[in-house]
Amino acid sequence: MRRGINLLQESTVQKLHNAFKEKFNYTISIGDEERIDAVGRNALTAKQRTLGHTRIQEMIFEIGKLNRLISEKEYPMENERLDVVWRRVERSAPTYVFEVQIGGDLYHALGKLKHAFDLWNSNLFLVVTETDLQKTEKLLGGTFHEIHDKVKKLSIEIISELYDKKRDWTDIEKKVGLL
Repeated sequence: MRRGINLLQESTVQKLHNAFKEKFNYTISIGDEERIDAVGRNALTAKQRTLGHTRIQEMIFEIGKLNRLISEKEYPMENERLDVVWRRVERSAPTYVFEVQIGGDLYHALGKLKHAFDLWNSNLFLVVTETDLQKTEKLLGGTFHEIHDKVKKLSIEIISELYDKKRDWTDIEKKVGLL
């Protein structure tokens, strides 16, 4: 006999939503786009809500390709997967390693970056929200002090801006025949 909750039924979802709100004074949003903190404020900016983990990962992947690097998503590293890596040549170690951390387990993301540095001496990038920046600094000052100066912390907004400008620049290069 199987038991469970049918989350496709709107009434079931609404009941769960109301019960959570009543019992914990916490609002759950449907979907990954919007997070509400315990006091009812949006925990992410409008830009961050529209650009989720997958979209940011795709932008970084595309930027790597536009830079004429071998760009790969979900790159295997022992029992883990790195969000995006860029390599200079096919059979080389990743030169650039990116972890996108929009909510979730920041400790785990930093652990993967540290391991990538230990294995390959890669350039490390962490895409992190403003909300998690202080926690990131605390972890880099303690547990992950070895990579404190190696990790470049990037915002979602800067990735988006870089992507847009890189695309525009590439389009201009194509127009004038450089690409």
